[in-house]
Amino acid sequence: MEGAKPANAAATVRTSDGELRGVERGVVEVYQGIPYAAPPVGDLRWRAPRPGAAWTGVRDATKPRSACVQPAAFWRPGEAASWDEDCLYLNVWKPRHVDAHLPVIVWFHGGGWLNGAGTDMQPIQIVSQGNIVVTVNYRLGALGYLSLPALDSESADGQSSGNYGDLDKVRALQWVKQNIGAFGGDADNVTIAGQSAGAGSVCWMLGSPAAASLFHQAIIQSIGGCQMISHDTAATRGKSFAETIGCTDPATAMACLRKKSPAEIIDAQAQTKLIWRPVVGGATQPVPVLDAFRSGKFNRVPVLVGNVRHETRVLVYEDNDLTRQPLTADRYQSAVRTQHGDKADRVLAEYPVDAYPTPGVALAAMQTDSMLSCGSVPLDEALSQWVPTYTYEFRDETAPHTPYMVVPPSFDLGATHSFELQYIWRGDANTPISSGQSGGAIPLTPPQAKLSQMMMRYWGSFARAGDPNTPSQPVWPRYDAATTQWLGLLAGGATEIVTGDAYDQEHHCRFWASMQ
Repeated sequence: MEGAKPANAAATVRTSDGELRGVERGVVEVYQGIPYAAPPVGDLRWRAPRPGAAWTGVRDATKPRSACVQPAAFWRPGEAASWDEDCLYLNVWKPRHVDAHLPVIVWFHGGGWLNGAGTDMQPIQIVSQGNIVVTVNYRLGALGYLSLPALDSESADGQSSGNYGDLDKVRALQWVKQNIGAFGGDADNVTIAGQSAGAGSVCWMLGSPAAASLFHQAIIQSIGGCQMISHDTAATRGKSFAETIGCTDPATAMACLRKKSPAEIIDAQAQTKLIWRPVVGGATQPVPVLDAFRSGKFNRVPVLVGNVRHETRVLVYEDNDLTRQPLTADRYQSAVRTQHGDKADRVLAEYPVDAYPTPGVALAAMQTDSMLSCGSVPLDEALSQWVPTYTYEFRDETAPHTPYMVVPPSFDLGATHSFELQYIWRGDANTPISSGQSGGAIPLTPPQAKLSQMMMRYWGSFARAGDPNTPSQPVWPRYDAATTQWLGLLAGGATEIVTGDAYDQEHHCRFWASMQ
């Protein structure tokens, strides 16, 4: 199994399945393409992940394995579509020459539950500060989240389907618990973290009995209120998908679906334009996670949770400037009416287009506030009743654009969705940029680098002790419903306390509460 030993080979590590040899990258070592489950192919497609097979000899862990099945996406420049279902692999990043019992951060990538891979992050900087980071591939799209009655009957409780991608993450955490000590990590101090869809996965695991005792802190970046879909909605969408791909007979649907190629699945996803999400219902996710948080019936650990100030500006840019043309005032009004129906006049009065620099900024403000900024407040309030909760808003308006933004935007993107990733999970100056999220090092100016160092210290302290505070940095107060406050993370490493009143005024949260 072992080829020629590279000049920069890392030490051999023995896991429960066999030995691995990784590679040194400056001050860190990385072990890539480690199988944490059996390949979910053939009859194992749309089943809970199973443990993988052991190997003999030393396994080459110097290169990553394929991303899970997904279409190409413009925000992952240089990354092609993947048709490889044999994709349940993880990567372990560790500091060189360190003592044992380091805090462990398990990172789940974003990408709308449709795209992305563990290799989208090259977390050299935060690893070099004394943390072990594990990045994980998980099943995506229909292969990760398809729900059908026939799949319900195959599940352990006879009524659960649609969460295969999240069950992959549970299996990855089980692997970490069993093996991370061999890399110098502390299996009793594991933080789960994710952004966007990855943050939705963190929400899922906080609420899932299947993930109990597998982690000790949680970081949620940019997911709003942790929305999921009901089992009935998921089953309806699943039926539509099965019909589109040509598996119309319920009696033979699963046999038909398991014969379809990854390329056919990608095409059917594009035709249906379905949104794939974690599913509520059954033993692995009995109730919506927000209900679980409010009742206290969840995996209670300290939580760090937040958003960026202008979350959806980049999404408005992608849907308009990047692919067609800048949004016009007429199209702004049309979009609001499509999204809000008979309540649209109230929304347009609250967000008049002439109150903003451009129609794109107006639409982004409305979407940011309604879906993410205000959507996260009930989440913050529910969690803070039971566990230490630390909330933030990333406000560095100078954050650099990511590489796929080759068309100039018609408005200032500011601090928008995914722009904070390069401040925490980035590589270094010698790491090539391999994806639009933050695969390599997007150059930071000295003021940006100062904020980056501050954020990594906050995140690292939280991973060590469940509290982001350190003696050398501004105090980050706990959130509670009586004194609502967020830590504003500003350009140049400055911070400010954002009060509930200020947050509400900027994001119109009382207005959105009245729209419920």
